[in-house]
Amino acid sequence: MRTVLTGLALVLALISDPVRAQETKEKATEPAAPAPVAVDKTAVTETTTYETGSWLTWKKMTGDWGGLRTDLANKGITFDFDVTQIIQDNMHGGADTKNGFRYSGSTDLTFRFNTAKMGLWQGGELMLNAESKWGDGINEKAGALMPVNMDAVKPGAGEGCMFTLSEWIYTQVLAEGKLILIGGKLDGSRAFDRNVFANDERSQFMNVALRNNMLIPAFLPYTNMGLGFIVNPVDWISITTAVADSEGRAKTTGFETAFHGPTHTTVIHEWAFKLKPFDKPGNYRVGFVWSSMERSHLQPPSPFRETGPLMMSLLGMKRAQALIGWLGVTDTSADNVAIYTNFDQYFYTEPGDPTQGVGLFGRFGWARSDVNPVDHYYSIGVGGKGVIPSRDQDTFGVGYYYLSLSHDMPDMFQSEQGVECYYNVEIAPWMHLTPDLQIIVNPGSTDANDVAIVGGLRLQINL
Repeated sequence: MRTVLTGLALVLALISDPVRAQETKEKATEPAAPAPVAVDKTAVTETTTYETGSWLTWKKMTGDWGGLRTDLANKGITFDFDVTQIIQDNMHGGADTKNGFRYSGSTDLTFRFNTAKMGLWQGGELMLNAESKWGDGINEKAGALMPVNMDAVKPGAGEGCMFTLSEWIYTQVLAEGKLILIGGKLDGSRAFDRNVFANDERSQFMNVALRNNMLIPAFLPYTNMGLGFIVNPVDWISITTAVADSEGRAKTTGFETAFHGPTHTTVIHEWAFKLKPFDKPGNYRVGFVWSSMERSHLQPPSPFRETGPLMMSLLGMKRAQALIGWLGVTDTSADNVAIYTNFDQYFYTEPGDPTQGVGLFGRFGWARSDVNPVDHYYSIGVGGKGVIPSRDQDTFGVGYYYLSLSHDMPDMFQSEQGVECYYNVEIAPWMHLTPDLQIIVNPGSTDANDVAIVGGLRLQINL
């Protein structure tokens, strides 16, 4: 049982969507989301100051390095080094509460090279992002299909300590921002299925089910080779399309699957609308994803479909599945498809600052139930920033998710649902501390585990 649950959890946990780019205009109304690849259209001299005031007011923990950081930024080279550390405890239920306290962490090392400021050509940017992680977190103890610590999953689940160059992306802005081209090894969650209130496991929700749509991982792993483009016909519409390898992995170059052996391709397409109902900023997205990768049906053909439950009761699920696979009677489909939608909408903002306020967010997705373990999913919640006087940079979120497994899965698997709440406290611009609480009902989508209650604390530092 645990082997099956762990395997399914790992499949569902790998988040992706191809491409890492978005128009810079989106930053003004998306304060809490991770910054997309932003490319300046012209070479503009910056005068960034890191070391004004006391140490706790600096933008970076290590300051401006005697002016070196500012000089490099003015020449088109920026450098960020983030460290995230998480402690969590499975306080009740789940798969196991014994020794349920776990520590994990990660780093992000990001370089950006702006071609305009480097005196080369207008509108180009090269981004390199390396990641390391240590510890696998508390996901196994919680026993949930949806990892309660997504930071411990990226860039590889169940692999302990690792360091890898996860992404290398080139972005080119054309036609005054009306067209943006992207290519490289991509984490597309910065371009697709974005959300102001639920899009970053290092500063917002820790649970992967509240970070992205849970149907997309069946089509796109984290990360993969891909090409894409963004069309911005008007300021309030953005159309993004990408073609990517369906089998990429963060710890490989991507060339071994993208250009060798059978070609497995995924296409993802999304329309994003920036609207302001009642003069409050909001983002609404709808998209679809299709893959040419052959997928096995969850249920075998007759008569094994009808005799499957009896075989499982006599042989056990693992042996029954092995026997059916050995007999070679599994049906397959030549492709796979899913649709999704996503929104974030402020209903209150402070006068003069649309980035501070409170809003709603939600996601929904549907996929074919014959080949996808998860056939539909949704999440909904409330998020905000600066709602406490004198705490303008603090953020918070409360979210709920529901994951429905396909009716073609064995009867023991049904659904999983959970609630998470967090409050992100800014101690300094370069340091944030986040208490977090999660409650998971039917962890593992079965009745075998009691309700899991997971408490956690996250510390993020920007060096």
